[in-house]
Amino acid sequence: MKLTILALSILLVTYTGCSLSPVQGQDAVAVGNSSNRGTFTLTDHTGRTVTDQDFRGSYLLIFFGYTHCPDICPTALTVVANVINLLGERAQQVQPVFITLDPERDTPQALANFVSYFHPRLIGLTGSLDQIDAVAKTYFVRSQKYLPSAPSDTTVSEEDNNYLLDHTAASYLLNTDGSGLALFQHGTPATEIAKTIQSFIEQHALPE
Repeated sequence: MKLTILALSILLVTYTGCSLSPVQGQDAVAVGNSSNRGTFTLTDHTGRTVTDQDFRGSYLLIFFGYTHCPDICPTALTVVANVINLLGERAQQVQPVFITLDPERDTPQALANFVSYFHPRLIGLTGSLDQIDAVAKTYFVRSQKYLPSAPSDTTVSEEDNNYLLDHTAASYLLNTDGSGLALFQHGTPATEIAKTIQSFIEQHALPE
């Protein structure tokens, strides 16, 4: 099972621009330590300002991506939706969240349209460039613009709106207090994720 406790150092594979081509990436993911609980202030898909404190008491299942993503993000969010459905009544204890890495294009309205395709309980979050950069750094999420029809070293200008993103593709599970529990690499089946979340809910504690 592709599950890693976030308090450990892991090999984190990132996927390029939603094409599943692996690029380099080795990060020490330490979201789960007591000094780093993934604090953020962002705007949800209804236009409401929310912080990490608004989600206390719920397990969070977070995926970072963007609405123009052609395949990886829709695939990942379909898995997230399936996880919520598989959890049945326990799903009420889990809040699925999609955080954009492309705030320049992903307005609250764009997010509202996007998340509605996947699950009625899925919340989309956006913010300023600084806010998104801050939360991405907290979770060691990386992203980079590129033009699919241009050489890889081409600089994307501010005027060019047809870019894609190379970005980290993984789902993060946070505890009810905001501390990290687990990281699911892209491709982990919904059944495995749901089983793991159910185990955490039943145990109310980190597994040994």
